[in-house]
Amino acid sequence: MDLDSLTAATAVRAMKAGTLSSVELLDAQVSAMEKHNPVVNAVVADAIESAQAAAKNADHRRNAGEELGALSGLPLTIKDTFETVGLPTTAGSTTLEGYVAETDADVVKAMRNNGAILFGKTNVPLFAGDHQTYNDVYGRTNNPWDPERTAGGSSGGAAVAVATGMSLAEFGSDIGGSIRQPAHMNGIFGLKPSHGVLSTRGHIPGPPGSMDHGDLKVVGPLGRSVDDLELLLRTALTIGSFRGIPGAALPASDGPPEPAALRLGIWADESIAMVAAACRKTVLRIGSEMESAGATITEKARPKVLPGNLYSTYLSLLWPVVGAGMPDDVWHDLDRQARAADPEDMSSVAPKLMTASHKAWLRANEARAKIEVLWATAFEEVDAFLMPVAPTQPFLHNTEKQYMERMVDVDGINRPYMDTLYWAGLATAAGLPSVVIPATPMNGLPVGIQIVGPKYSDFRLLDIARTICDVTGSRFVPPPLQEP
Repeated sequence: MDLDSLTAATAVRAMKAGTLSSVELLDAQVSAMEKHNPVVNAVVADAIESAQAAAKNADHRRNAGEELGALSGLPLTIKDTFETVGLPTTAGSTTLEGYVAETDADVVKAMRNNGAILFGKTNVPLFAGDHQTYNDVYGRTNNPWDPERTAGGSSGGAAVAVATGMSLAEFGSDIGGSIRQPAHMNGIFGLKPSHGVLSTRGHIPGPPGSMDHGDLKVVGPLGRSVDDLELLLRTALTIGSFRGIPGAALPASDGPPEPAALRLGIWADESIAMVAAACRKTVLRIGSEMESAGATITEKARPKVLPGNLYSTYLSLLWPVVGAGMPDDVWHDLDRQARAADPEDMSSVAPKLMTASHKAWLRANEARAKIEVLWATAFEEVDAFLMPVAPTQPFLHNTEKQYMERMVDVDGINRPYMDTLYWAGLATAAGLPSVVIPATPMNGLPVGIQIVGPKYSDFRLLDIARTICDVTGSRFVPPPLQEP
């Protein structure tokens, strides 16, 4: 079986048509895992034997005429931050090593209810808190395009599994680009849905068993096509949300728009989070090709707020969420550091924000409310924005120093590691949906763009992404995998 060109959506259609079985597909994916996982270390726990039994049962039921749901016996892996009955959930932490949940996360429940066969967990950074994927439980995940480079994070293992055919689709989670950046760095598709439309219950962090939906955080699909993203989004909507707009109420789309009907804003670079030429040129090229096809393109449309204010508001909302998920002793250490730090010490910014007062958070929340209005006004001028996903393509592994001390080479200039958060935060702070599509690889490495739309326009945004892919030829390209 050729896993290089197969997508989750086409596999489901083939299984429903009787031209592909769950057993055949699972066997091919396990073979891919046995071949490639020693190099990339993406799948870190598995339940192959029980999955094989489930695949045989799915084939028997399907052949008997039984409807198995939207995923119809599709074998899938799941990110190691989602509580999963029958498989360990560590979130990359030694404190959770060996933990097996008694209840599935809501998104896992939705997958099973719709006929998915879950056979493995994919690697993450410690508590999903990094732009690279590594931890003391399972080690480091490598990029399939170049194992010396990062797979991104925090859904790095998930993205690599999809890129290599170990899984044809996955669910990730995203608060700081954790779906979008790994999609970009591994050459696949990803969707950060509008905040609140999908349940995050059963995701770690928060602590195991927590019920709160969480600020900023979303769960969303990774796949090899826009159709894969929509398939998994609709699957998860069968569970829906337990706060915010019910997922079933997401507005429908009228189908992929004609290029001439599109108004697209281009946001290709920013001085406070400068972008490498490969990423910047890719955004500009996609915009130019859309313009040649008839779309209206503008580089002037923006929410009417200073980029620095957008960024600072996002960080003032993000870091308290990160701090709240830390053990009490760690939080109190950070609080002491923040209080003792020199006001000019930039390395103390994150500790100060992680331990900020509720009054400070309320101030940031009010700033967010104003920014949401400004974004809505900007979307009166354009249907979507095209922008980079991250400052660079996959960079060399960079895990020796602490997060705030790390730098990333952007075309020969050392830039702060956390610049990735700028491009993530543009959509995240206002709860906007963002679709990442892979463009033509450059310099032998993958590169993607993100397409950001109005809040709750998720289905319309997927159709816009379809049109852009059709015009520009953007598609999944299998990585040049190395033998172990």
